Amino acid sequence: MSNSKHTFKYQPNLLSSLIVWSWTLLVLMVGIIWWLEILTFKWPLVLIAVLFIALVAIQISLRRVSIDRNLLIFSTVFNRSWLVIPRDQLESITAIRGGVAVQVDRNRYQFLMTKKSRQALIELAQLDK
Repeated sequence: MSNSKHTFKYQPNLLSSLIVWSWTLLVLMVGIIWWLEILTFKWPLVLIAVLFIALVAIQISLRRVSIDRNLLIFSTVFNRSWLVIPRDQLESITAIRGGVAVQVDRNRYQFLMTKKSRQALIELAQLDK
C-alpha cells in the first residue's frame, strides 16, 4: 500500500444514527416551537439556529475513516478513543446495503457510507492483504 492517507466520511450504523440525529433535530424543534409561541424576533432564537447548524456541521465533518499505512482509523465526534484497526487484524470488510461491515476479533461494526466511498474503502483496505 502506498504511504498516502485516504479519508472518507461515514455515519454510524442505522440505529445509532437515528438516535443521534433525533437529538440534533430536537434542538431545531425547540427553536421552531419557541419561535411559533412568541412570533417575534428574539436573539436566543438565532443562537438556537446557530447551535443547530453547528451540531449538524460537527456531526457530518468529524466522522471519518482514514486509511494510513497499515491502519484503519474510524474517528468519532465526542469519544476520543477512536476505533483503530491494524490491517493484519482485519478479518473482513464487506459491502452491505448502504455501507460497510467490518469484522475484527469476532466483533462486527457497521458504518453507513456512500456507494463510491464504500467501494474505494474496500479496495484500499484489501489492497496488498
